[in-house]
Amino acid sequence: MATAYWSSVFTSSADQAWAVIRQFNGLPDWHLAIRASEITGGGNGLTPGAVRLLTGVDGSTYRERLVGLDEVDRKLSYEIVEAPLPVRGYRSTLHVQPVADTGGAFLSWHATFDPAQGTTAQGSHHDPRSGLRPPSQAST
Repeated sequence: MATAYWSSVFTSSADQAWAVIRQFNGLPDWHLAIRASEITGGGNGLTPGAVRLLTGVDGSTYRERLVGLDEVDRKLSYEIVEAPLPVRGYRSTLHVQPVADTGGAFLSWHATFDPAQGTTAQGSHHDPRSGLRPPSQAST
């Protein structure tokens, strides 16, 4: 199993960042590489089981399922159902935590996955930083 990790500190408070991140259907508001998102099943996007169809600015599509939304710990977990990435069993978690000395937010993202048949973990890597917009600049 391969893993990927990314983190950053934002000037927005943890509550402000979480208000944006927790919107499973809101990825286009804060990720520049995503043009559109539509909930296609399983509820309204705030309960586990919701499925979103993402369209990238390059026209690629991703179908993802919300598997967990923890309001107390500010964690959102999802899995890829279908995507043009060479991975299997992909699951990610976004976690927003407060930064005590600045009042900002610490955002971490980690994923686990298996490389698809005939690929390696290096060839399967997806860089989550490509196109992130700070939560303070996201559309709300």
